[in-house]
Amino acid sequence: MKSAVKNNFIILLVFLLGACGGYLPAEKTNWPINPEERHSWYPPEENALSARRANQLQLDGLAQEIGILFVNHATFSNRELALFESTNQIDPQINEMSSKYDQHIESERERKMRMQKDLEMAKAGFMDAETRFKKLTAVKPPIMFSVSDYNSAMKSFRDGQFKKSLNLFLKLSKQNPPLFLQDNIQFGLGSAYYRLKIYPKATKHFQEILDHYARGDKRFISYFMLGVIHNQQGEKSRAIFLLEEALGKNPPEKMQNMIRRLIDVVNNEPSYAAG
Repeated sequence: MKSAVKNNFIILLVFLLGACGGYLPAEKTNWPINPEERHSWYPPEENALSARRANQLQLDGLAQEIGILFVNHATFSNRELALFESTNQIDPQINEMSSKYDQHIESERERKMRMQKDLEMAKAGFMDAETRFKKLTAVKPPIMFSVSDYNSAMKSFRDGQFKKSLNLFLKLSKQNPPLFLQDNIQFGLGSAYYRLKIYPKATKHFQEILDHYARGDKRFISYFMLGVIHNQQGEKSRAIFLLEEALGKNPPEKMQNMIRRLIDVVNNEPSYAAG
């Protein structure tokens, strides 16, 4: 009897679980028979029937609960299906937005790289400008005219140390000398170059006096020295032209006599080219 009740419970449970599985099993026609009960059957006693009815009530309750669970599960499945359909509609929108945001992010990344390059160029430009500004604003020691150098240059010239005198006059020319000495320094440079027989540079400094210091007292003697140099280089006509030009500017009497004497020398001297 107990085996029969057990078999019935198993069959019912399998049926209920099979119903929840989503498909029905094939109908079974060949049921197993307990050999011990094949040729004998006894009606159950009242206690057994009561127990069977109690078990059946429990089974019915379980079956009812399983049915409720099935209905609830089906309801949840419908909600999942609706959510799935909604997701299918939203996914393309999300993909489109994602594509747009990816493009926007890439654009911003490129813009950031351009800004970094511009910033680096700006920094380099700023550093260069700062370096140039520091150079421009650097305090440079003032160049002071040295009276001592001037006196040394004149003394060296008088002593026949023409190269030393030349170097001192060159140094003085870069010391922003006072205006009243500028033509003296130019004449010192020209005279030193003349004594060193560097005539082109000597001519340059004597001509500088005529061009820029015509009101100074070195003007007529510069004419005289240019006449000497041109004559020594065989340029007699050029020498006579400059000397006569000097006479036309009414030099002092002493200077007039020296210029006329030089003109006579040039005219009486045979033409030759300086060696």
